[in-house]
Amino acid sequence: MVRVQELLEQAAAARRAGRLPEAIDLASQAVTLSRASGQEGGADLRQALTRLAQASRDLGRYDDARCAQEEAVALLRADGGLPLAGALRHLGGILDDQGAHAEAAPVYAEMMVLYQAADTAPLEMANAVRALACNAEGRGNQGEAAVRWQEALDRYAVLDQLFQRDYGLPDNPGVAEARTRLARLHATPP
Repeated sequence: MVRVQELLEQAAAARRAGRLPEAIDLASQAVTLSRASGQEGGADLRQALTRLAQASRDLGRYDDARCAQEEAVALLRADGGLPLAGALRHLGGILDDQGAHAEAAPVYAEMMVLYQAADTAPLEMANAVRALACNAEGRGNQGEAAVRWQEALDRYAVLDQLFQRDYGLPDNPGVAEARTRLARLHATPP
């Protein structure tokens, strides 16, 4: 359905530009249009729900983000694989944002099983390990967080060219964040 894809592209552009209420409105329209198309579990609806969840999360509307992302995850369960793993990562992040770190942990565990069973792109896997590190910090497990941040650092460190070539970034933000988090963890007594 072309109209839904147009709305999703506009929603993504509005989100990148920081126009979050507009992004939410466009993604909501895409959800409504997808539901009206009669393809209730279709790819358009799953994508629209994820876009809605992302913009809602960016705006700090975590309950709305969680509701949309949980529905996207439920729809993706039939297919499994990498799309489900990515949706689970985003759901775990929303749960962490809500302070529900213990609830996010099994979501991340399921995510990792899916990522490890597939041919996962290096950046996607680095982002998954980053999510595990953030969750360990949120749960107050400094030892696990340090191990995960070191793994994230190692994974991001080999991606310098990707960040420069594909994203036009002179520095690797994954490396910078991992180093900062490790330094803070090592400076904080257990």
